[in-house]
Amino acid sequence: MAKSEGYVSAQYLKEAAQILQKFKERTYELMELQSGQHILDAGCGPGVDTIPLADYVGPQGSVTGVDIDSEMLDKANQAADVAGHAQFVRHVEASVVELPFKDNSFHAIRAERLFQVLPNHIDPNVVMKEFVRVLQPGGRIVLADADWGTFSVNHSDAALERKLVAFFAGQMRPNGYAGRQLMENLIAQELKVTTLEGHALIQTDPEKTTVGAWLQKTALEAGMATQAEIDRWDGEIKTMQAEGRFYSSVNMVIAVGHKA
Repeated sequence: MAKSEGYVSAQYLKEAAQILQKFKERTYELMELQSGQHILDAGCGPGVDTIPLADYVGPQGSVTGVDIDSEMLDKANQAADVAGHAQFVRHVEASVVELPFKDNSFHAIRAERLFQVLPNHIDPNVVMKEFVRVLQPGGRIVLADADWGTFSVNHSDAALERKLVAFFAGQMRPNGYAGRQLMENLIAQELKVTTLEGHALIQTDPEKTTVGAWLQKTALEAGMATQAEIDRWDGEIKTMQAEGRFYSSVNMVIAVGHKA
């Protein structure tokens, strides 16, 4: 299937999983999982979450991951085989706007960093309606995403920093402001919001952030920054990296909704 405009590689997702490990574990906790339950991970990628989630529900339950990328799903199925979970962990190629499951199929649904990469032609409310449809009464939906509008970088040129951050959030992500919208997504479906949390993701290594070549090249090509500005931006970041002074942060949001 064709890659969406927010596509990232399986390797990127695996590396991001290491950085976000504690954040991910918090989303697992908020699902309040029990042995024997059936759960859905929407936008599962290469299975970096479906495999650990399997330990919560055990072989009496099931974990289903959905994604539109067949290559990602192949990697996810391989991971399930290696972990010995293939009998109760499955990965399905499907769109989140039309889930191939019966009503009330799952005890809990999880979607992490899904809404920021949804193509612009997809209405988040349509996705949420599908989540509610396949969720059992009394079940919970755990949404987690970044608010890239809160991304900040310690840089002496504050105006340039704000310009590049706004460009990344507004134009390099299909929805860079997804994190701040999660509560609204739940309320729009008349779900009871029981948890709303913000987690600061702090990085001191610029190579683990979005401040490098991708942002610089894209901003330059779009005319959002001059070559002189990019050179100044990159030069200072490299100096701070060499001297151990680099700092960046972004707010990661978790919102939990219950179905009556």
